[in-house]
Amino acid sequence: MVLRIAIPDGLPAVSRDYVGDFDDAGRELMLRPGSLGPVDLRCRVVLPAMESNLGTPDGFVTPDAVAYYGARADGGVGLVITENTSVHPSGLVAPGMLRIETDAQGEAFKPLADRVHGAGAAFFVQLSHAGRQTLSSTTGMEPWGASDVPCPIMKELPRAMTDADVRMLIDAFATGALRAQRAGADGVELHMAHGYLLCGFLSPDQNRRDDAWGGDTDRRCAFPGAVVEAIRSVCGDGFAIQCRISADEYVEGGIVPDEAVEIARRLVAAGATSLHVSACNYESMFWNIPPYFLPEAPFSSLSRRVREATKVPVVAVGRIHRPEVAARVLATEADFVAMGRALIADPKLVQRVRERRPERIRPCLACNRCIASINGHRLECSVNPTLGLPRGPLGEESDTRIGRGVLVVGGGIAGLAAAVASVEAGRRVTLIERSDVLGGQLDIASMPPAKEPVGWYRSWLIGEVRRAAGGGGLEIVTGRSATRADLDGNEELIWAAGSRPTDRRFPGDDGLPRVALDDAMREPSLVGARPIVVGAGPGGAEGAHHLARLGLDVVLIEKRRKLGMGLIPSLRYHLVEELEAEGVTSFTMVRELRFEGATACIEQRRRGTHYVEDITAIVLAAGRHPVPVPTSLTEGWTGTITKVGDAEHPASMYEALVAAGKVV
Repeated sequence: MVLRIAIPDGLPAVSRDYVGDFDDAGRELMLRPGSLGPVDLRCRVVLPAMESNLGTPDGFVTPDAVAYYGARADGGVGLVITENTSVHPSGLVAPGMLRIETDAQGEAFKPLADRVHGAGAAFFVQLSHAGRQTLSSTTGMEPWGASDVPCPIMKELPRAMTDADVRMLIDAFATGALRAQRAGADGVELHMAHGYLLCGFLSPDQNRRDDAWGGDTDRRCAFPGAVVEAIRSVCGDGFAIQCRISADEYVEGGIVPDEAVEIARRLVAAGATSLHVSACNYESMFWNIPPYFLPEAPFSSLSRRVREATKVPVVAVGRIHRPEVAARVLATEADFVAMGRALIADPKLVQRVRERRPERIRPCLACNRCIASINGHRLECSVNPTLGLPRGPLGEESDTRIGRGVLVVGGGIAGLAAAVASVEAGRRVTLIERSDVLGGQLDIASMPPAKEPVGWYRSWLIGEVRRAAGGGGLEIVTGRSATRADLDGNEELIWAAGSRPTDRRFPGDDGLPRVALDDAMREPSLVGARPIVVGAGPGGAEGAHHLARLGLDVVLIEKRRKLGMGLIPSLRYHLVEELEAEGVTSFTMVRELRFEGATACIEQRRRGTHYVEDITAIVLAAGRHPVPVPTSLTEGWTGTITKVGDAEHPASMYEALVAAGKVV
């Protein structure tokens, strides 16, 4: 049984402004040097372990991984921690994860350690074993666990480890730490959180043993504590040992904060030099990496409790994405802050703070595309499609295109990003947007509840465009459509005019207004008190949420079997809960929709026909189609036409930015 997160009282609302109340005092808190046990850090910001899938299939560090981590070290963080790194073949979390099971794999970490140190940051390797949260198809053997209690998500029965297994893995962790030390790491982080093996031994829910490795708190801490002691014995006192723990698993019978405090004390007594306080396991995964539906820093009170009880340095984690929030946590609740997804979005975050330019930090959306992407693929980010790797699209332009004139039509996300990319590539750019404001559908995307981060990104992107224009390479024209004369003197047209909702008719709908979702979002009065939203994909479901929050009695229908299909799973989970909480009446598997006056007749597959009265408008949210290039615009012109974003194919923000980057 999954338990809901109890949000601490007094957490401030998410600011509509990315910078918020961040000031010089907050800047000083973030940039102040500090120590994690024996390791000195230049600032209080940590890059936590996050899977990237940038290693080789057999777990070796690659040049791409070195570049990825190196970019964040260049950006000014105090500590870089690798993604979870396997110490034994039985503990693979996923195919392709980094591994330090052999001397050769350990030696491959040396270029990474050198690169991070060369940029001025400290370097830890996170050592991990998946425990029951893996599959035999991944490891080639049955999962191992504290007890034969299956993970409700993975569903495969684990083998309860024997005493010999436990002792063998104590040696494997210690040997992995020694390999990391020889490669140049300043310390290791032991992954004792999120339901993985060491967390499983700590958890009363997973550990049902009655031997030396399970039972009361002391015996449940015996295996993790022995790992700490073994590492200390082989690596010495100058080597940092940080334990990442789940201070609340948010599952019935799991670790709770009072128990976490006792666990933390025992780990420190065993030799841990610092603690990284997280929460959750796979069963409660939709809270584990808090998306935008959850408050900022929802786990920081857990960090404070552990810090007060142990008196060792504590790292806080969990949606600490803005400098204002980082400073607030550092002031009262932790010694260091892990800003993981924020540093995926912008590796220069700390540098921007140091330069007193926090408004230039590319905002993280807390959309968790990064988390969804690593299921067998390289890491992706909705707002940073190149992730700081050395050869993104801007590194591949042809010299023959430098200096050519470019007309960009459309000031939405794809058009703005394409304009900036073209200016950075040395072209002369004119951008024309027919409305009076830039940003396209980003204003709509930022309207639903909890979507403030999209507004932050919109402001950031427009700011970057304005800065590019200030450099002289970009002219911005708003308030009119492009004409044939605008193409004169230009060799390329970048068509970024976006898309329109697909119009649809339904039997008997003549007496009801049909309103495009875009228009309903911008002007809810158009749809009356009880609109029916046709299409519950990402746009329609979020639009229904927005209208319901405004007080409308919303009906939402979808022909597929689930609401919000196409959304990242954690977002879909929370959005469906929100729709229910707001009283939205929803129907899935809809075969046919027709109207009898103001009554909607909704026929569901295998569930019959339902009649919903007093419908005031039909909101069209079932699909979009690209806006075509008018033939009159390009008549007689012989240049190149490049379509980007929704004008090429309606898709997500990420796809729009990838397409925009490829224009050069």
